[in-house]
Amino acid sequence: MAEEDKLASLRSLMASHSPPLHALVVPSEDYHQSEYVSARDKRRAFISGFTGSAGLALVTMEEARLWTDGRYFLQAAQELNDQWKLMRMGEDPPVDIWMADNLPKDAAIGVDPWCVSVDTAQKWERAFSKKQQKLIQTPRNLVDEVWISRPPLELNPVAVHPPQFSGRSVADKLKDLRENLVQEKARGILITTLDEVAWLYNIRGTDVSYCPVVHAFAVVTLYSAFLYVDQRKLSSENPVEMDGLKKAHIRDGAAVVQYLVWLDKQMQELYGASGYFLEVENIKKDVNTIRLTEVSASDKLEQFRASKEHFRGLSFPTISSVGPNAAIIHYSPDAKSCADLDPNSIYLFDSGAQYLDGTTDITRTVHFGKPTKHEKACYTAVLKGHIALGNAQFPSGTNGNTLDVLARIPLWKYGLDYRHGTGHGIGSYLNVHEGPHQISFRPAARNVPLQASMTVTDEPGYYEDGNFGIRLENVLIIKEADTEFNFDDKGYLTFEHITWAPYQTKLIDFSLLVPEEIEWLNNYHSKCSDILAPYLDESEKAWLKKATQPVCVC
Repeated sequence: MAEEDKLASLRSLMASHSPPLHALVVPSEDYHQSEYVSARDKRRAFISGFTGSAGLALVTMEEARLWTDGRYFLQAAQELNDQWKLMRMGEDPPVDIWMADNLPKDAAIGVDPWCVSVDTAQKWERAFSKKQQKLIQTPRNLVDEVWISRPPLELNPVAVHPPQFSGRSVADKLKDLRENLVQEKARGILITTLDEVAWLYNIRGTDVSYCPVVHAFAVVTLYSAFLYVDQRKLSSENPVEMDGLKKAHIRDGAAVVQYLVWLDKQMQELYGASGYFLEVENIKKDVNTIRLTEVSASDKLEQFRASKEHFRGLSFPTISSVGPNAAIIHYSPDAKSCADLDPNSIYLFDSGAQYLDGTTDITRTVHFGKPTKHEKACYTAVLKGHIALGNAQFPSGTNGNTLDVLARIPLWKYGLDYRHGTGHGIGSYLNVHEGPHQISFRPAARNVPLQASMTVTDEPGYYEDGNFGIRLENVLIIKEADTEFNFDDKGYLTFEHITWAPYQTKLIDFSLLVPEEIEWLNNYHSKCSDILAPYLDESEKAWLKKATQPVCVC
């Protein structure tokens, strides 16, 4: 269906609705408020053409607008056609304020009630009350009505997650949950989030790409427990999770090193690049060589991961981005239009895998030629923020909003910043983005205190539109800190890195690092070499030894 036909058909349904709708809100979320949704639930992507994971579409009888955050400004500008206007979150008015200010008095604003939270709906209604506007719950999803080629419902089988990987039985988890219900003086709880249902019932599935979850709901009372799932799908993080998560990251780190070794060799042989370690100017590509593209490179990385024990697939589509594409924060390369790798440009890859014993997510940024002084300064500022956050010690109960600034201060000193959060939770063979905690400047990060045994990423970055992008990402486990004192008996927490892959020292301006940061880098590289060496062959070990050799700045 042509883009203009989609909107025309949707507006026809809006006009015939009772009451007639002045506007229709189309969120990104599904019936479970998921960040990542199945193909048949990508309603916002279908109606707008914008394929990023976060955003909200608003269709009125006269215009169409798309709200998204700073990660997707460039991508949205590229994907939206001239029927749509891009609304930049943090710069333009929020959707509820825009509707309240621009739609007529007594306007009827429709939304599928399954796709918005109660909090969001109540917030919108407060904004609408100023002009007696009404939020209307549509009895059916109007986008589904015009989506003729909507993917069918998949009846993928539910799999039981074995105790050796889950670490706790369902009965044990239900017992703890009921104890919490008693403490909160509650009679029961409705669970709608897919990863929470999967964790509680030790089940996994393939209903959502890259997320091994099952479309299901759960209700738990003091005496009963119910799992609501399509019967056709059914056949006739604890110490175990943490241990598995660490092992998964070690195997994943070995795959990343193997990829870097392979990539280094390819760049030198195909492009005449100076490679991972040396710096040479004025490299010229031989146009007769075999192409090495963002997609073919990421496919090779997946091959290395697929060779590892317990591999079950990727945890999200690999971000393999060179030069200007790396400035698109959630860039998704397409085989038909992606760029060739360029030895004169920065290359950023953000990737992860699903293993039976854990989920991984790592980002590294590299250069196979001679990086500029500016690129080095930017990379070093990102690295300094990455180190500062990963080394933090903080009182128990601290939220992620408080810690977010630590990763940004080195960038702020140069007048630089980035438009995304600094860290998200990560599941154990579950969603790569797992809440409710996060490390971010966004208000939601204030709501959940960080606790021991939580996992979180540490991923500051810097993105220069049309030029390059830099991001460094490790997964951290929050653990109790051994402090000399314990003010107010709060207890203190710190982080443990479980991601292992070298940072490219060629991209570091060591004059900008303090001795403590250099010491941290040397210690991390030493552990990286020791931990990964048993999983590599002799040539790969030699490469890793060179990549992690100690740095001495005298």
